[in-house]
Amino acid sequence: MTRIALTELRRSNALAMAALIVAVSVAALATAVDLWLREWLKFTYNHATALFILVPLAMAGGAMLGRRERRTRAEELIASTGRPRWQRITPTAAAIAVAVAVAHLLVLTAGGILLAQTASYLSAGELLVPLTDVVILIGGAWLGLAAGRAWSSPLVPPALAVVSLVVQVGLTEISLDVTRLDNLALIVQPPSYDWEAVNGRAVLGHLALGAGLAAAGFLLAAAKSWRPRVAAVAVLAVATMTAAMVPGVGMAARYHVDTAAQRLVCADGTPQVCVTAVHAFALAQAAPDVRRALGLLAKLPGAPQRAVEWRADSVYEPGSAESEPPAVPVAPGTVQFELDLDGRQSDPHLVESIVYGGGIFRGGCAEGVGVAESAAGAWLMGTDDLVLDDGGFGYDEEWHAQIRDTVRKLRSLPEEEQTRRVTALRDAAAACRTDLLPILTGETHS
Repeated sequence: MTRIALTELRRSNALAMAALIVAVSVAALATAVDLWLREWLKFTYNHATALFILVPLAMAGGAMLGRRERRTRAEELIASTGRPRWQRITPTAAAIAVAVAVAHLLVLTAGGILLAQTASYLSAGELLVPLTDVVILIGGAWLGLAAGRAWSSPLVPPALAVVSLVVQVGLTEISLDVTRLDNLALIVQPPSYDWEAVNGRAVLGHLALGAGLAAAGFLLAAAKSWRPRVAAVAVLAVATMTAAMVPGVGMAARYHVDTAAQRLVCADGTPQVCVTAVHAFALAQAAPDVRRALGLLAKLPGAPQRAVEWRADSVYEPGSAESEPPAVPVAPGTVQFELDLDGRQSDPHLVESIVYGGGIFRGGCAEGVGVAESAAGAWLMGTDDLVLDDGGFGYDEEWHAQIRDTVRKLRSLPEEEQTRRVTALRDAAAACRTDLLPILTGETHS
């Protein structure tokens, strides 16, 4: 049977399917290469999102192979052999299973080799995600094989691909609210932070779905009577229900905080600067900027002596009342900062974000970006304005004019008074007060 399977692998469209899967996977990854090039967890997510296209392709390829016997009018000849139908179909099923599995894992291996040179954090646990994806791919190919054996029309392969895509889009658009049906979608909402990894329940749910697709596909392809066909439908129904129910609902049902990815890695020298293990590749570029920011903050009394990257204590749930999850507690005298890498190896506005408001950008009171805090940061940097990123906090010219006017008025005061007001603003912002601009303009007493 192994020899027959190898022959099928060479002479069927299995190798063409494998080449197509590799090409599509590489193309999908290439469109977002800057987002995952140095981060293993992001790579595994982007690798998995290709299933949205790969499963329809696998179904269409399986259907094309399934049509072969009727298309060549060899169905009666092959059926006259003494072997049971399941034995006759096994080499063909094995050939396409090997083809899609090797193709998917080949792209994973190539990406892993690349990331071994660029990433600062690798996790063996995330290998479970592509392994379960392989089972789903095999299940899709076998369902296509069964459909092609049942209907020999040349319209079956493209129809299967289209139906598969429509079902996936429908699962994501069926409701504005998050439901258990979202667990059946092959393209899911991405994690909010770089240290969020797929949890065991989500992997188990996808494994159940893949196993159900594969079992149903094989039973339908090998079936000669109604009993295995009914069993296939029952297996698929149970697998679908299991895949929908096991993970639960929401982002916390799919992801967990990978504490190993959050482990702090610190640069040599003082003052101490630490980033998460998943961003350790950026430490060499970030440390000088962070130390520069600490030096600027030292103009204020009670300035921090240490800086660490901000870390979330739990998985962020979009749409929740809180704008972000609570932070991992830090020791007194420590300022927190966030690395806005966005596909880069360094954050071009890191100093600005740390001195913003006197060091309160990640102080636990997320109220948006304010004129007063921006003016305080510009004062610390010795500039007239503060730009926090490449556009997200850009606002309009009127906004920046207000910042410049506030800085100009502040600098017209005696130096001691300037320092006192910026310090008062920092302390008020850390206490989550919102009426901060009057502190700098002198319209209120702190």
